[in-house]
Amino acid sequence: MKKKIKIFIFARKNSRGIKNKNLVKLKSKSLLFYSINIAKKIVKKENIYISSDNQKLEKFALKYGINFIQRPKYLATSNSPEYLSWKHAINELKNKNINFDIFVSLPTTSPLRNKTDVLKTINKLNKKIDIVLTATKSSRNPYFNIVEKKKNGFYDVVTKKKNIFRRQDAPTTYDLNTVAFVSTPKYILNSKSIFDGRVQVNCTPLERSIDIDDKFDLKIAEKLMRR
Repeated sequence: MKKKIKIFIFARKNSRGIKNKNLVKLKSKSLLFYSINIAKKIVKKENIYISSDNQKLEKFALKYGINFIQRPKYLATSNSPEYLSWKHAINELKNKNINFDIFVSLPTTSPLRNKTDVLKTINKLNKKIDIVLTATKSSRNPYFNIVEKKKNGFYDVVTKKKNIFRRQDAPTTYDLNTVAFVSTPKYILNSKSIFDGRVQVNCTPLERSIDIDDKFDLKIAEKLMRR
């Protein structure tokens, strides 16, 4: 039996790095548009949901024929864990007797992702895995060349491990990105955080994994799109 997929785009009103980030333009299209565009290549538009406290995005959803979930203000502050908004969105659908098998979140901050990136992430989810994240291999490593200030006021590597003198000898680490998050409604509702269960990672190409947090990231994305 084919599994039912619902794709969610979580986009709160306020943003610290870029004002109205979800609607900021990248090559004449909003960041929100890019998430919707990829979602529509994977599921029918009735299976796409925007969760937001921003009424402008409700009009945006109506324009593209997708669903809108009104997010409570207490879940839309800079200190609100987005995981709680995931739970809220799932419960909103449950209250309407809408059941599904696979939860997918496509943040607006990864406009360079493509359909293949998302499908590969979805396909990694199975009965032995609770959630699949996306990431790229780290260029720096907490065992070798990432340092932090210690209690004594001096600096040392984040994680100590004996006999590591070269980066190649350090354990491989990954930088998480926002290309896609894939899980099940059951896991999300019954866990307190992403890392409560069995976590898997889908590695995505660096050139499609930029996570737009500020104007500098936006400039890099613009240059990459011109290539």
